[in-house]
Formats: sequence, structure tokens, C-alpha cells
Amino acid sequence: MKYSIKQLSIFIENKKGELTQVTEILSKNKISIKAINLVDGSDFGILRVLVDDSESTKRILDDNGFSLTISEVFAVLIDDHIGSFNEVLSILSQNDINIEYTYTINTTNKGAFIFKVSKDDFSKATKLLSKSKVKLLENI
Repeated sequence: MKYSIKQLSIFIENKKGELTQVTEILSKNKISIKAINLVDGSDFGILRVLVDDSESTKRILDDNGFSLTISEVFAVLIDDHIGSFNEVLSILSQNDINIEYTYTINTTNKGAFIFKVSKDDFSKATKLLSKSKVKLLENI
């Protein structure tokens, strides 16, 4: 699907060394982390990553005993002005598209918002944003 970026959600225990274990495995296997977001709970966390090779990463982490899923997200280029995030949210909200979660990343000289919406709304959301002259990224 156009503008689809594969995101891995890795379930990790909320204990010392668990995050390092994941990053060491990725590093040893020459996997480049493009974006990372960790949400914690009392006993576990969800580590969301964008990497250069999601299928290989999933296989490697599966082989190392981690539970994970792959989902589709999209990235919107950030304009450096007050309200740029609100402009994107407004387009989605006015068209009845729910945002499941969002986070930001920075590239060499630009930033981007990462959005997760339902599978049913994915195509609708990216088409609406594209029509509204919002710059969508095809990769990170």
C-alpha cells in the first residue's frame, strides 16, 4: 500500500537490560533503527521501532524469543511552524479518522509525525492528507 511503513511492536518485560538485549540483537545483525518509541506499563512495555528491514528483524527477534507484531503506519513531514501537528490532526478528525497513537522522529534535517490508524482508515487517511497537500513519506 502506498505510504505504508512497517512498524514492529515488540513486547518486552519492564526490567533492567531488556531494552539493551533487543538493541544488541539488532546491532549484531546489522539492523538500523530509524525510529524508536517505548511505552511502559508496570510489568511490560511495548517497544515500537521502524527499521531498515522489518521482515528480517521480525524473524531475528522471533528466533530470540521475543513476541512482536508488524503493523502499518504512515509518516507525515513536519513543517517547522506552530500548529503544523494540529493541521494534520484536523484533517483526520474532520474526516472521522481515529488516531490510535502517534510519535515523532527526526531525520538529518527534517522531522516527521508517525501515525497509526485502523486498517480500514489507512487508505482514506493517506489519500485525504495527500489531497490536502500534506507531504507523506514513502520510507524513513
